Amino acid sequence: MTFSSCLTEQSTTLVLDSSIIINLLATGHAEAILQELPGLTCVTETVVGEIKGGAENGHGESTKLLELIDRRKLNVVELDEEALERFIAIVSGSTSDSLGDGEAATLAFANRNGLVAAIDEKKARRMAGERFGSLTIATTVDILAYAPVVQMLGEERLSKTVLDALRLARMQVWEPHFDWVVEQIGLANVPLCPSLRRLAKRIPPAPAR
Repeated sequence: MTFSSCLTEQSTTLVLDSSIIINLLATGHAEAILQELPGLTCVTETVVGEIKGGAENGHGESTKLLELIDRRKLNVVELDEEALERFIAIVSGSTSDSLGDGEAATLAFANRNGLVAAIDEKKARRMAGERFGSLTIATTVDILAYAPVVQMLGEERLSKTVLDALRLARMQVWEPHFDWVVEQIGLANVPLCPSLRRLAKRIPPAPAR
């Protein structure tokens, strides 16, 4: 079955998690990509703080993120009392049934306001389904495969954009998205992407000559 992005022109505001932002920044085209997305795009104060904290560990995403915020390509939002209650519920509990602050804030804000949560982590997707069944989850691949983004980048730049997200940011890829990703980057580049190793096992070996 051919993969198509869950995003459409009718999609509402996206709430971006740290992983999504880091992936987009790694492509070098974050601002242009955000410009093409439907509706507004926002990020919680919690996620901004999380990425700022990464700067102390030598990561350079913080400066680029703040530039996007200053240029109003991303709106910073805060959790109201009801969203905060959902946030606390998501971060509480055992390791297997709780999430980090950034992921939890993204899901809580999106659910509270009827928005789309953009997040890549498998556990976050599972917990969102268990707690907020009607919440739409988009991934980095959904963003890169969104038709206006594809058209804006063009075939060659799209290929490099996907590859940079994989190689530089270790973008996570869900199984239904794998074939689309391989189509963009080519089979020869799959071994260069650590985050694809598990899914790459499904590729049949080349026939012996």
